[in-house]
Amino acid sequence: MSRENSSNGVLVGAIVGGAIGAISALLFAPKTGTDLREDLASKFKAISEKTRDIATTVGHTTKDLAATVGQNTKDLATNIKDEAGDLIDHAKQSNQTIMDNFSSKKEDVKDELATTGR
Repeated sequence: MSRENSSNGVLVGAIVGGAIGAISALLFAPKTGTDLREDLASKFKAISEKTRDIATTVGHTTKDLAATVGQNTKDLATNIKDEAGDLIDHAKQSNQTIMDNFSSKKEDVKDELATTGR
């Protein structure tokens, strides 16, 4: 999030700085009022179009990023679910093996006690 905020700040700063620079250049240039107004109008139009283009690009990029993050999250959740299922199956098999060994040893002890008469 910090990186996005920084990028947004840089973008806003560039737009505002460009506008201030354009206005300053026009105001300090020796032109007639009509020429100055025409120059200001054209600069504002150019800045407006540039801002619209940047906003469109940011919107598309954000949409693509959101789709990618969503798919990656979905894939990760599926992988985790599969891995958890595999771990549960392995734990069940291990438990069954231990129980089988325990039952076998228990029978061996019973047979040994019966043979020795205890």
